[in-house]
Amino acid sequence: MSSDSVLQRRNKQIQDAIDSRNYKQALQLVDKRLKKGEDSRFLRAWRAVILLNYPDDAHREQGRSDIAEIAKLDPPITDLDTLELLHSSLREIPGFEDTVRTLWEKAAKAKPHDVEIQSAWFSRAFDAGDWKAAQKAAMSLQVNFPKNRKYYFWAILLCHIMSSEPSTSDAERKLFGTLAYRMISKAAESVPADPNELLSPPRAIQTSEELHLLIQIYESQGKFDEVVKILDSPNLGLSSRIVQNEWSFVAAKLNNLRKTEKWADSLAYARELLTMPEDDAEAQKLLKERDDWQVWESLLSATRNINEQSTTEETQAFLEAFAQRFPASRNAQLALLDLAAWKLETGAISPSDILAACKTYFDRTNNKLYCFGDLRRYVTRLEKADTIALVDYALRKADEVPKDTSQIPLINALKLEYCLKLFSKNWTRENIDDFVTRCLKAYRDTATRKAEEFTMESQPRDDFCLLAVASIIRSSDHGKRTQEFKSPSAALIRATAILNRLLQDSPHNYQALLLLVRLYLLLGAGSLALKTFAKLSTKNIQNETVGHNLFTRLATIHPHSAPPTDGDFKDFMPHAALAQALDFYRNADRAMVRQRSVGLNMGSYVNVQASIGLHKALCQSICRRLWALEIRRIDRLVGRGVIDAYAETASDASATHDQRTYDAFMNCEAPDDPTLEELVRPGPIPRDGWAKSNTLIDRTFVVLHSVLAQKPAKEDINVSMLDELTLSDDKSDDLTPAEKQNVQVHRTLLKIAFLLRDSQALPGEDIETLFSEVEEHLTKTLQSLSQPDDILISLLPDKPAIPSWTYLHTSFSVLESLKSILLALQASSSKKTPKTGAKVSKETAQRVEKLSREVDETIKSQTKKLRDNVIGSGLLGALMDVIYDRGEAGSGLTSELEKTLDEGAVEVLCGDLRESWEEGLGGIFQST
Repeated sequence: MSSDSVLQRRNKQIQDAIDSRNYKQALQLVDKRLKKGEDSRFLRAWRAVILLNYPDDAHREQGRSDIAEIAKLDPPITDLDTLELLHSSLREIPGFEDTVRTLWEKAAKAKPHDVEIQSAWFSRAFDAGDWKAAQKAAMSLQVNFPKNRKYYFWAILLCHIMSSEPSTSDAERKLFGTLAYRMISKAAESVPADPNELLSPPRAIQTSEELHLLIQIYESQGKFDEVVKILDSPNLGLSSRIVQNEWSFVAAKLNNLRKTEKWADSLAYARELLTMPEDDAEAQKLLKERDDWQVWESLLSATRNINEQSTTEETQAFLEAFAQRFPASRNAQLALLDLAAWKLETGAISPSDILAACKTYFDRTNNKLYCFGDLRRYVTRLEKADTIALVDYALRKADEVPKDTSQIPLINALKLEYCLKLFSKNWTRENIDDFVTRCLKAYRDTATRKAEEFTMESQPRDDFCLLAVASIIRSSDHGKRTQEFKSPSAALIRATAILNRLLQDSPHNYQALLLLVRLYLLLGAGSLALKTFAKLSTKNIQNETVGHNLFTRLATIHPHSAPPTDGDFKDFMPHAALAQALDFYRNADRAMVRQRSVGLNMGSYVNVQASIGLHKALCQSICRRLWALEIRRIDRLVGRGVIDAYAETASDASATHDQRTYDAFMNCEAPDDPTLEELVRPGPIPRDGWAKSNTLIDRTFVVLHSVLAQKPAKEDINVSMLDELTLSDDKSDDLTPAEKQNVQVHRTLLKIAFLLRDSQALPGEDIETLFSEVEEHLTKTLQSLSQPDDILISLLPDKPAIPSWTYLHTSFSVLESLKSILLALQASSSKKTPKTGAKVSKETAQRVEKLSREVDETIKSQTKKLRDNVIGSGLLGALMDVIYDRGEAGSGLTSELEKTLDEGAVEVLCGDLRESWEEGLGGIFQST
């Protein structure tokens, strides 16, 4: 048997013992080999790593001491296997970051021309995001291997990254920024002046990616004028062999001309780009590339800053001529409108002139869906009477369009009416009903056209239904009092019926599906929200930007699994849905590291920086933190008993990054009014205050479980958390009233948990007093539960109330606090609690326990009554009456609703809502 195979067998024995966590056996095997004379640095390092993994402090301390000695060895370790062992073992252990850096740096200095060690040092640092070490390694590579040009640009990139890192000191930021600037400048200077010269020095800029890196570095150093000079040069300019008039560099020149504030040059260059040849075919070809809003913005900003009448008149004439020659150019038409708005600000024209400009824009673009969105940016400059005049003009023009042609002009006109006129100061219910009726009739009329005319998954006519739904939401009691976060209005049920009608014809309409998810959540129909969200088919980064529309407060609206559907587990199991969302972050972490390494090797430096930024944002994502807290809450409420899952993410206290987006919702509101998305939120948007407050709740459960188990918590949880996680009232505006009450009692319970662990942990705090505070909280909760009207949905006057998200949210929040109180009572009466812990009197514990039972029974009693209401025979009829707006006397809208909505589909919807409410209420019984 060869010596290599024997060595591998012996190493495998040690590794097997480590993998099975039998560290004693692993240590014995290593010591046995050392005693027999196999005294290698690799074995010494392995022994130290094994000691570090021991469960007791004595062995771990010995391991730390041995690692420190190994790091001081002279000559230093240069064996790659040993370095890799120490790196992979120590990188996960806090406190060894500097040791790992030192080991690699010493090895690289000892063997400067060993490309394996040098490359491994760089790769490990770069993959770990240790930019300071990676910068040192890159500089070492480019010094020791000057013939390999990529190392030079790696060093430049890492200097640039260091100069923009928030953790870098001001002095270092200036140092690295200057170094990157000088190195990339040398690369630019090395490019041959003769563009026909094919051979360039190794360290000269040779690719567009390297030129992009130069521009980024110059811009970060404020060298905007130099960027313009380089882009005008023969060897690196726009017409050079490297650039070849690539549009991104044209945009860079425009951007840097604006930053230099050389407005005459900026105006001239923008005019040059927009001056089209006389040949129409060639002009149309150039127009596709150059009709970019950045060009128009350069033209307009230069005109505004020059601010001379002659220049303004020349720009006006140029725009009018361009718009006349190319009427299909949206940007040209929009530039005319933008210039008119600026002239109004300067007093050059009157308000009537801007009204005329808006009318002209509507005339030219009313058959495009972007027409309303563009006009919305400028209507705030109109007088009130002028806004009404614009709406009337748009409606009249839309009415002139033949009914069998495009309905887009009518869509734009109705959007203007909704934005500027419908919700004027003296709006009435009759106005709203008339508007909704007109929208539904337009949708119905358009639906009679041949289906093959529409090839898009989302059809333009869908906006008629979305406008009707937006009007119903905004005019409802819910829309008027949404900031109070009380129970939603029954009118939202009518809105869900209209959206379901829309989705029959356009099943993939993103706006409708997203809005329907929110409405189902508001109505407390969590299982329907899950099923609907599944149809959005969210993938990858959408879990970060869109997932919050379902997951926000899902744990206190619908924590339990619904009956299985045809989809995946995540379509009916909220725990599985949140787990999948969290898996994205874990997978993205690996993918981002791999992607930036690949990008670096391919010389795609701009993409590398984008990958670094995205990776950092995902690691610090507030959604990641929120979903970890929510999934742990679900575990508690459904009784899964899992207390370690996602604990590290949930307890992370580092700064967060918020990438949530809300622009997928239709927004036809006036610029200063709340958006439609704001009107359909289940409570305020959770931010850092919510995360801190719910971290406190989560830590309370962890400490109480550790007290009961007589084991220290895995995380270092100490009394300082009380100060760190306590928020002032002005910092808790992202909490609902129920959440504020829940946090308040858990702050008291966390103090109790600390005292149960150690009676001296909180000087000045008395456990009897704290339990009295819990008793007072339960008494107030009992009083508030006796008047639940504000958290229920009222249907018709003679019909019983039904649950909403506010009822479920309040109930589950109270049930969570009861579980925590029960844990505290168990810990206080357990014989296993620490001898050093505080004791509470039997009488106090009995009073708290009695009140807890009363609160639990009250919630059960109310939930049973609501469940009887839901399964009662009269509910379906009441829901049908609400949807068709029949009420006591009916309304003018009823007839149109009956024509638009399919009665069979409405009955199915009502049945689905009833089933979802029954499931949600059943979850309360399962959580008690």
